[in-house]
Amino acid sequence: MRTVAVRETLGRDVRVIGLLSAGHGLSHFVQLALPPLFPILKDDLGVGYVGLGLVMSIFYVASGLALTVSGFLVDHFGARRVLLGGVTLLSGSIVLVGLSGSYWTMVPLMALAGLGNSVFHPADFAIFNASIEPGRLGRAYSVHGVTGNLGSVLAPVVVVGLTALFGWGTALVTVGALGLALA
Repeated sequence: MRTVAVRETLGRDVRVIGLLSAGHGLSHFVQLALPPLFPILKDDLGVGYVGLGLVMSIFYVASGLALTVSGFLVDHFGARRVLLGGVTLLSGSIVLVGLSGSYWTMVPLMALAGLGNSVFHPADFAIFNASIEPGRLGRAYSVHGVTGNLGSVLAPVVVVGLTALFGWGTALVTVGALGLALA
């Protein structure tokens, strides 16, 4: 009887760790989706590297400033809801960046993407602490961290590859659509 219960909690824990870690990988993937495209975006959008760096700064500032607010939202509305909203906002914003083709449209969309990105750590850690067996929490956090790093490593390769095949707009729409499917 105990073996069945342990197996059931292990299966649940693996599912939770897998889903949250996939989302964390998405977060880091999106953070590095635009910078490898700067040489192409510079020409296509008619803006310099400083302007493109500003877009990324806006993303990170929005994400950083909203991080504490996200923690309060997680406490008030629940981690699952906030996480789903954040993943949807992040991914939807990236889809719209891919469709926009305009620097000035990209600026507010990247701010929205940053707001969506801010929810991952507060929501993920709250869900882990509430649902993962205490003896597996260390492994949960480790897998979570590794998948974030994998997202960072894979983003330039995947986005540049998709851009070479289909163009940068389609590459970003694809990345955002995958995030929406994850949500």
